[in-house]
Amino acid sequence: MPIRTIQDKHYKGISELYRKSDGRVTGYYVTYRDEEGKPVKRRVTADDKDEALRKLVDIKDEVDRLKQEKAMSALPLTSEYPGSKHNATAAGAVDVTHEVHSMHDCQKQISAYEGNAVVMLIDIVAFDDIRILYGYENAERMVAELETQVRATLGRFEEDAHFRALGSAPFDFDLYHLYADRLCLFVKNDFSHRLLDFIAEKLHACVSEYAFHVVGGNNIHINVSIGASKADGAVSLMYAEKGLQEAKRLHNSYIFYDSGSAERNTHFSNKTYELLQENIEHKRVTPYLQGIFRNGELTKPEKFESLMRLVDRQGRVLSPAAFLEKSKEYRLYTELMLQMIDKVFDVLAHYDIAVTLNLSYVDINNVLLRERLLERLAKEKRGNRLTVEILESDQIRDLEIVNEFIFRLKKRGVLIAIDDFGSGFSNYDNLLNLEIDYVKLDGSLISNIHDRKHRIILGNMVNICHELGIETVAEYISDRGVLRMAQSIGVDYFQGYHLHKPQQWDEALQSFGYREAAYAS
Repeated sequence: MPIRTIQDKHYKGISELYRKSDGRVTGYYVTYRDEEGKPVKRRVTADDKDEALRKLVDIKDEVDRLKQEKAMSALPLTSEYPGSKHNATAAGAVDVTHEVHSMHDCQKQISAYEGNAVVMLIDIVAFDDIRILYGYENAERMVAELETQVRATLGRFEEDAHFRALGSAPFDFDLYHLYADRLCLFVKNDFSHRLLDFIAEKLHACVSEYAFHVVGGNNIHINVSIGASKADGAVSLMYAEKGLQEAKRLHNSYIFYDSGSAERNTHFSNKTYELLQENIEHKRVTPYLQGIFRNGELTKPEKFESLMRLVDRQGRVLSPAAFLEKSKEYRLYTELMLQMIDKVFDVLAHYDIAVTLNLSYVDINNVLLRERLLERLAKEKRGNRLTVEILESDQIRDLEIVNEFIFRLKKRGVLIAIDDFGSGFSNYDNLLNLEIDYVKLDGSLISNIHDRKHRIILGNMVNICHELGIETVAEYISDRGVLRMAQSIGVDYFQGYHLHKPQQWDEALQSFGYREAAYAS
């Protein structure tokens, strides 16, 4: 029974097992390294290579779990904290039995305060990694020690000349330990923004300069993110949470969330939510199409990019800039994308054209979206007229998930493109590791194509892609000069307002002379 190693890199670690008589595949071997790092070859029962690959992924996940458990068990979890004396402050040794408050309890305390309340949420950066590396007990002690350091720093403020110069009232505060790694500082003074900035700066300094003791006599330094707000007690905690989320998203150390601006925007936010709900309920998500033209044939598009649009109560068409981020915040984005996928297949059902569908890396990781697309492809067999364009390609973190998805798409005849090629170094990794048919050149480079340096970079990108058998698309074709420059460096396809502005899908197709297909339902 000879064994044949599968050469396709997608199936690395899988070998086929044959019968001698007829060569029919009867099983598969998978090769991997166990939790000790030793190579293992194991036979698995599978009907095809895809099933063998899924079983190999499951095995690797189990190995990773065992390795993590082994690493955690190796960390000493003693009842005595060896660093409490080493890092003791005037506030005394660390007490790991301190009280942890719920958000509900904290909210009740702050809401009962009459007047404007200042709230700061202090969150340890990458706390999950700290827990995994040093163990849960050490991480818990670290949070308790952080609370001790923050209390000590706050207790010294009234003696600080700069603090006294910025604010004259006595410093009255409560400090709560919320869940996991979060502290809540509730200041019962109507401090100015300058004074709040000063407090945040001092808290950051006290944390970043302090050596937290961990296992083996080692010390580590940590960072925190702080979100703050000053508002009525009933909403101040919520606005501070908004500030913290924004600080973490932007990788900032401190964000003050202006409650005044937030209240002025409440009406707008409510209207946006109602707009999203109405579009979802009445299935108003509308694909707009923009033509993509092949070099040498600029009178009629070879395919169209589909772009999501919504419609308000007055019938006005809204671009994603007006709703996309809010739809994600309200957790309604998936519903919009499910409709978008269905509407694109409706277009393919009515017209014999080729269309691109934009999916981000987050979309690919969304089981509902991924399976809806594959379900429609299997049912309607129109994959040979669909291109999936991967947006935010520099955000790809798990190539295996993306490659498996691409493999399943290609089995249905779908082509693959990546967006904004040239905007990040990781795009070149994607050329090597993903099965790509097209790349869309970074729009900022195309917009500056008249500059010689930009043109040289773009020309080299085009040449690299052609050497790898990948075709190129230039977006942002805004005028004839940009078009000619893009043609001169050998770009294969062109897209932009100079050639075609996005239109509602049936209007766009009729404007280029397309008629409904005979098989349209």
